[in-house]
Amino acid sequence: MRVLDGKTALITIYQPRPYNLEAYDVEPGNSSWVIDGVFQEVDIKTGEVLFEWSSLDHVPLSATYTPLRLDGLVGDGLSNASAWDYFHINSVDKNPEGNYLVSSRHTSCIYKISGMDGSIIWRLGGTQSTIQLTNFNFSFQHDARFREENETMTVLSLFDNASDQHQNTSSTSSGMVISIDHSTNSSTLIRQYHAPGDGLLSTSQGNTQILPNKNVVIGWGSKPSISEHTENGTAIFFATLTDTDSENYRAYKSNWTAKPSDPPLLRTYSTSTKSATTFWVSWNGATDVDRWRIHATTPASDEFMPLDVVHSQGFQTKCVSTSYHSRAFAEALATDGSSLANSSIVATSSVSPGRD
Repeated sequence: MRVLDGKTALITIYQPRPYNLEAYDVEPGNSSWVIDGVFQEVDIKTGEVLFEWSSLDHVPLSATYTPLRLDGLVGDGLSNASAWDYFHINSVDKNPEGNYLVSSRHTSCIYKISGMDGSIIWRLGGTQSTIQLTNFNFSFQHDARFREENETMTVLSLFDNASDQHQNTSSTSSGMVISIDHSTNSSTLIRQYHAPGDGLLSTSQGNTQILPNKNVVIGWGSKPSISEHTENGTAIFFATLTDTDSENYRAYKSNWTAKPSDPPLLRTYSTSTKSATTFWVSWNGATDVDRWRIHATTPASDEFMPLDVVHSQGFQTKCVSTSYHSRAFAEALATDGSSLANSSIVATSSVSPGRD
């Protein structure tokens, strides 16, 4: 599922349907089944289907690179449970003009779909590509996404698996950024991202994420690895899960911002009313705290007065006042100086922390 604007979502669907497979040596009279690659755009609030597209209405069975009975995942077409997965839709995207971008793993093709009538505007890759691939190839790809587009040019990204275990078009998988020139119906590979070292060959899954700073994150699919690259391809991060049986359908990097529902916690301590006061403050889970301001009373006044501001030291921040303060509360401040939250008012204890 891909949420577009907070109002609608794109959903991919694998729908087994009865289908005549006599041309593929399924005897007449036997029930035969094909998986239809479907996507819908759905209104999130109401569930209304705003648009629906079906591969069987637009892409023939002959376009597949995964013949009937190739393996257990592709299916033998003899039942609903083993329907022939000839198309295998694995991503759908939408541009501002209302047209869609569909990736089909088993036809090794990316389709631009009209949002008006569902017709195919162009095909990139596969058996009947309408766009020439000038300096690259790809196959069994995932995660095709619009990046830029105007009347004469489309830039898209994808994850090129380059293999489905049965056939390879490259020795390694990669993330790709491709430019299509519609005036010449030709396409050019403009950037490519490989795993460090000898690379990885991922026979399924995977994705290519372009970050706001133009760095690129790759999820390596059937290889449980994640990498981040600068725009020019230099790998600056690479990690692999140690469980060799794990897989990584997609991987994303994003900002994590959290504001706990509980208030900050403050503990204060002083050995006597004539001694310095130590403050410890923590707000477990908060991500936006830049500094802390302690508000405290004094023996001469019950009014809370702000003390010095202390920059956040991580999970727990410690600060010391040379004066005695009988009561206090802590205020969390953001980078711009705005107030995020206050702790409860606490009384200063003469019992050393860890001893009560």
